[in-house]
Amino acid sequence: MRPFTTLTGVAAPLDLPNVDTDRIIPARFLSKGRGAPGYASFLFHDVRFDADGAERPEFVLNQAPYRDAKILVTAENFGCGSSR
Repeated sequence: MRPFTTLTGVAAPLDLPNVDTDRIIPARFLSKGRGAPGYASFLFHDVRFDADGAERPEFVLNQAPYRDAKILVTAENFGCGSSR
């Protein structure tokens, strides 16, 4: 058995239930190949940014203490939907 890797960092509370894969990264941004760099800017795009591309200040990952969070503490049913 391999040892557990310890991850230390800020944990962001994402209190949104039933977050499906299209909310995590919307399908329209998946034209790159799997594992390609650059997906971070699309993370939670539709709830993180408004229609003009401006950050929504109320979204947790746009707030100063959580901008560089390495851990998400999520509500129930996170990651549901297509496995893509």
